[in-house]
Amino acid sequence: MGWMHLLLELLELIFQELSLNDVMNCRATCRSWRKAADAIFSSQLPLMLSLSFGYPNDLGSLSAPWSNHDDSTVLTEKWPQEIDNYYNSIYSVQGWLVFNIFHYESVKGQTLFSELSFFNPFSRARFKLPKLFLNSGGRCYYQLRVAFNSAPPGSEEFVVAFLVLFSYQENVHNLTGSEDTKQKLAFIRFKQGSWIESIETDELFYDIEVHDNNKLYGLTFKHGTSVVFVFTLGDNHHIVERLVMLKTIEGIAFSELRVSDEFFKRRHQMVMDTRTGELLLVCHEGNMRFDSIVYHSSLRTKGFSVFKLDRSNLKWCEVFDIGDRFLFWNFAQVSFVSAKGLRVEERFKRGNCIFFCHANIYGIYQFSELKKYDIGVFFLADRTISHFLTSCLPNTHWNMWFNPAP
Repeated sequence: MGWMHLLLELLELIFQELSLNDVMNCRATCRSWRKAADAIFSSQLPLMLSLSFGYPNDLGSLSAPWSNHDDSTVLTEKWPQEIDNYYNSIYSVQGWLVFNIFHYESVKGQTLFSELSFFNPFSRARFKLPKLFLNSGGRCYYQLRVAFNSAPPGSEEFVVAFLVLFSYQENVHNLTGSEDTKQKLAFIRFKQGSWIESIETDELFYDIEVHDNNKLYGLTFKHGTSVVFVFTLGDNHHIVERLVMLKTIEGIAFSELRVSDEFFKRRHQMVMDTRTGELLLVCHEGNMRFDSIVYHSSLRTKGFSVFKLDRSNLKWCEVFDIGDRFLFWNFAQVSFVSAKGLRVEERFKRGNCIFFCHANIYGIYQFSELKKYDIGVFFLADRTISHFLTSCLPNTHWNMWFNPAP
């Protein structure tokens, strides 16, 4: 029996003794080795995607900083999209990278479109969603949020929701205080193939989440408290619930959302456990400094607070145990990962911790307690932080978590 015909179980045992970089190299050998390598990656924690923006192409790498090896790089390559504008965004969903690219086209003046492009760095598969018209009338300043349901990308049940807030005034800082601020809230079902833009609401939303294939959750702040709106995603996109929290969370201010700040960091994000329908609000706590010379914010994480939506009592309840689950946080999104069946260090086996990653690439980290990278894990039980080794990580502008296995 040759190496190409070893049993899958035996190959997996062999690959477990290799570094993830070597497993990635083995993956390119043949179909059976690729299957065994994918089984290894599916049993690991999500990888960290690091992006370097620049001409002629954007370089990116996948690494495993939680392994605490000097060099934890798994893959380095050029991505299929050039991300040369800080307003463009990148997301991760079930083994796919999602590139949101804004296009200005000369259609009755300057008209802004958004295009979502999906790319799987392991299978090399890719597809695009139809362009979504946003607005016309010249360049504007905006903030973006994209949410996905739990269906596999590209399947008929796959749903994407898109929220964008924009203003034509360069000096607008507070979205709620500007009459010039506009919002577009739309969704698309993959099997239907076109955007549905008729979700009408007078509220300006801070965050959105999608549950199953028919519920859209929108978070806003009004009269000093938080409100969660629940929409149906059908032929008639009406509000089915309007949950007004009786007690808001200290420290959350909707005025923090600035349309003119390219480096705005989303400090409060919703995340839904698609298995249970449980909705959480995750709040980041940290020191942030701003360097006016290079126009960049630098960050050092101090901890997190997690709140669960209590529908019966209409309030956010702080939780200190999320069970055998992990939260993976970056400033584009936060996601749940179950600890069951994963091969992890002993300290991670119970779950109940939050992994975070952030790149402080410019200036200020050299002159303060802020480091070049802010990457580590926060343990909810005792509120302690363990930072990962970053000495061999490349210089990047953007870090985010990526799970290679659906």
